[in-house]
Amino acid sequence: MLTTDGWRSLLVPDRDQHHGLCRCQTLAWKGCFHMAMRPSISRQIRFYLPLTLTSLLTVVTHSFFNAGLARLPSPEMYLAAFAVAKSLMHLFESPIMMVRHTVAALVEHGQSYRKVRAFTIALVVTVALFFAAIVASGLGRWILAEVMGLRGETLDAAERILAVFVVFPLAATLRNFVQGILIKLQATPLLTAATVIRIVYVALFVSFMDRMTMLPAPFLAGFMFLSAISVEAVALFAMSKFAARNPAQRFDRRFRERDITAKAVHLTFPLIFYFFGPLIITSLIKTLAQPFINTGLARTGQPELALAAYAVAWGLGMIVLSPTMMFHQVPLAFVDDKRPERAKAVRNFAAGLGALLSLILVGLSFSTLGHWILIHWIGAGEAISGLAVDVLRAMAVLPPIMIAREFYWGLLMKRRTTSYLGKGKVVNLVALVCGLLAAVMIGPQNPALVGIAGMVSAEGAEAVYLYAATKRYERSQAAAAEAASWQKAPANGRT
Repeated sequence: MLTTDGWRSLLVPDRDQHHGLCRCQTLAWKGCFHMAMRPSISRQIRFYLPLTLTSLLTVVTHSFFNAGLARLPSPEMYLAAFAVAKSLMHLFESPIMMVRHTVAALVEHGQSYRKVRAFTIALVVTVALFFAAIVASGLGRWILAEVMGLRGETLDAAERILAVFVVFPLAATLRNFVQGILIKLQATPLLTAATVIRIVYVALFVSFMDRMTMLPAPFLAGFMFLSAISVEAVALFAMSKFAARNPAQRFDRRFRERDITAKAVHLTFPLIFYFFGPLIITSLIKTLAQPFINTGLARTGQPELALAAYAVAWGLGMIVLSPTMMFHQVPLAFVDDKRPERAKAVRNFAAGLGALLSLILVGLSFSTLGHWILIHWIGAGEAISGLAVDVLRAMAVLPPIMIAREFYWGLLMKRRTTSYLGKGKVVNLVALVCGLLAAVMIGPQNPALVGIAGMVSAEGAEAVYLYAATKRYERSQAAAAEAASWQKAPANGRT
């Protein structure tokens, strides 16, 4: 029978990388065996697959939310009110969306864990108070009406849903922080387990909504989403205590075991903010991409067809592309600048994954399967499906580009040079606009291709910039090391 420590050791690896040794704790024995310095493909898959499943399951949860909203009176109104209120809330809570990345990149030992935790608490309190002030002052209603264009009962419903969302930043921050801890501990299966718990909860909530008619419909709409995130956050918190009772001590032990000669770098709040600030800019710029694409599609000769075909194709294609979105966590977890063979192993995994996803998109779009899914599963018309298939075919070039971008994104985060990431998103946005303008001027026969032309331009430009930034950083580090060695040489000669 496995003890608690036995289960914990199976779920959370406790490896000693010093001199290529691996410390394994199991139920019956403790042993050490030689382990290759290069992380195997299977090990990377075991780490990465749960992250991919978590992203996919999160998408599934949103379909349950829509099903719940459809059970309310005037479902069309509540679908619109919920979507607008949620988008406004996400705008204000966008800074805390980067908490997971910050934890995974900056936490190395107990002191850095406590410092990042304190920074996160200060951040979420600031965001929550600011968001609450926006809602309580009536400014939230003004934004919903004057900026987002809501009127009448839809405006009233959206304002009440927004009021329910006031405490959402607290739950989301707890979830994101614990996710970062578990990713750092390479306990990613626990993320998937928590997402499954969230799906089960939402399914039960939706099934019982018909019996909750005594509660106001706007409250039900907002509470359905808020409680789902809260349940996931609590589940993750409980699992994190199972994985590591005292995270600070766990990180201290891991730090000592990884390299007994290493000295702990003292992390300060200015250093955290220097790392975190560009990530906020990155998050905000990402929200601008879709409005620019819609604007480009609206300037084609057949705007309605172009918008509909691109939206349908992108929604289907993102099911295949979604595994690329979390790939930056792989270099964060496995790459070590002192061991170049690790980066090579992750690069090989990235190349294989990009090729596989491209092949899936090629098979989907060049066979009858893609057309069949668009017609019979999604319910798009014949005209829209024909245009959407062309977009899917063009999307087949995106997986290697997006995987490359995520790989270099993770490398730069690992090296704590996030200023390049913010500049990369600016390059992305500029390339997107240029690509859209060029495609509109060319005027392809299929107007929906304007959107994918912009996306390929944007993703490709950002990937090239991040690659160049990575090489620039490596050259500067090599030059600094060479200069240091030259400074030591005369002193060594005199002795």
